[in-house]
Amino acid sequence: MLRVADLLRGGPVPHGTGDADGGPTPPDRHEAARTLCPGDPEPAPGAWRAAWADVLAEDRASLSRAGLGWVLTRLASGAVPGVDLLEVGCERLRLSRVTCDAAESGPRTPRITERSWSELPLMSAVLPAERARRLLLLAGAGPQGAAAPTASLGTALHDALCTALAGVLRAASRDEAVPLVLAVRAAGWQPLERAAESVRADSGALLCLRLPAHWPAAPDDLTAELPLPSTVWLAAAHGDGGSAAVGLVRRPLFPAGSRAGDRAPAGRDVEVAVSAPPAGAGPAVAAVVRGPAGEPAVDWRPVRMDRLALAPGSGTTLAYSLHAGHRVELRCAARHEPEATAWADLAAATARQPVQPYPVDLLLAVEIAGPRADGGGVVEARLREAAAVVTAVRAAVGDEPGLRVGLFGYRDHDPLHRPGDHDPVVHRVGMCTAAEAVRVLASWHPHPLRHDFATGLEHLPGEIRAWRHLWRADSHRVLLTVGSRPPHPPARPPRVVQRGAPVRICPDRLDWQSELRAARRHEDIVCLAVVDEPAWMGDPRAEPHLTQWAQYAWHAFGAEGRFSAGHDPERIAAAVTGPALCPPHGGTPVRLVVAGGPAGDWHHAVAG
Repeated sequence: MLRVADLLRGGPVPHGTGDADGGPTPPDRHEAARTLCPGDPEPAPGAWRAAWADVLAEDRASLSRAGLGWVLTRLASGAVPGVDLLEVGCERLRLSRVTCDAAESGPRTPRITERSWSELPLMSAVLPAERARRLLLLAGAGPQGAAAPTASLGTALHDALCTALAGVLRAASRDEAVPLVLAVRAAGWQPLERAAESVRADSGALLCLRLPAHWPAAPDDLTAELPLPSTVWLAAAHGDGGSAAVGLVRRPLFPAGSRAGDRAPAGRDVEVAVSAPPAGAGPAVAAVVRGPAGEPAVDWRPVRMDRLALAPGSGTTLAYSLHAGHRVELRCAARHEPEATAWADLAAATARQPVQPYPVDLLLAVEIAGPRADGGGVVEARLREAAAVVTAVRAAVGDEPGLRVGLFGYRDHDPLHRPGDHDPVVHRVGMCTAAEAVRVLASWHPHPLRHDFATGLEHLPGEIRAWRHLWRADSHRVLLTVGSRPPHPPARPPRVVQRGAPVRICPDRLDWQSELRAARRHEDIVCLAVVDEPAWMGDPRAEPHLTQWAQYAWHAFGAEGRFSAGHDPERIAAAVTGPALCPPHGGTPVRLVVAGGPAGDWHHAVAG
């Protein structure tokens, strides 16, 4: 009675409902069971709860999916062309054929036929028309007035299953090479379980699974364990600065054999750093493809393709996860929607070809103020990191004339100075080569830290206007800020902040936000930042106005990419140089996202 009541109400088994301590919800089940047997004495609610807990424990202890993973692995490897799946439920039975072709985006489970028990001629004579009484009989309660089901029910169930297997169901797809798997979706319904077990040997079924009493719209819960038949990759464009060529590369996301329940090695989604193609290429496209290693790009099969709302040249991180049915989901900070362009067209536009990269004009600003307690070690580490990024950008660009570097070194305001008395920008070096920039950075020395919560960074955007005559006409322009503290607030902070921390405003009252927006809009500057956050930015006890201001400011200076201190210089260099890729003049624009991160993570497409 409780099993039938659970089925009529949806039940905690398929839907996970229950009370706070994980048990069933006895009032609902109590009321449902009372409607099934209105004339019976009514037990106390505590007795219902205890009986219901026993029923759930009995059913869960006897569930079995043993062998299913082995069968699905053989299917994914191509050892069998398919698997016939016969599902026996409390009210219906269904036959489906599960196939997994490497050319498909996921497993296919076309339904061959599906029927209710009452539709089968051998069952209509023994099953009552009323649904509740019919379910009670199939659950093992017996007909009205009987303590157990009659022998005729077991015989009818056995004969009905045999007829279905030998006739309508099995004849619709008879193939000796395709194994049969029985899935009994009626745990605890003894007449149905006994009938399925009795015909297992006659049918030649490879397995007999015992599952909860639940009838899904499709057997997706059984195919979720199907491993990937081939590797799933992310395709991207890649520029080779040394050979001045752009080509098609791909990075493995999920290797062949991965399952939906597997986790990435780092315990989270697979994350890939990419950047948008340069201006004029159109919306960026992130294409996930499948295929074995060494397969030509023309044979790659698309899994999903997304159009990303990214500014030209801006960077982002794509996070992919694998779900049931070989479905790949994307999580990305940028807005994205499905892309309708055919994969063949995208691949043809990214075929290896000579390119004319945009030259890179890099403005590198470094905060050179730091605590004296460590002898200036923080500032020296910051300068070394900036030099390492310049070296990595030089290697990515390839040729020496393709990169020019301008340098800024900025420090703190003197708290006693009045407007115009003090210039925090103490170093200005015009456009030079990468080697010269590295030498200049090594010659700079630390300046004292005069303020814990801000520095003279607000003077930097105004400097960009004076460099307008130094830009090359066709250059890709990048402002890379390497620092720790945010700029001073433009106005007096709230009193709560003044009481909690001595926060000062810039004595020159500069509107750096408008200056930075104008530089990005009129000078086409890409803003990147490498930030070693001060300790108070991550302290939950810190004044929230300060942390919010710092996050807002660094979000502006790192609008196209913000990296933590100590990040891989090659990844930062990829964000700087990736958008500088350009196809031949008059050629087809490259729309695929540009590969980021270490070059060793990506595999070049083979010719074909």
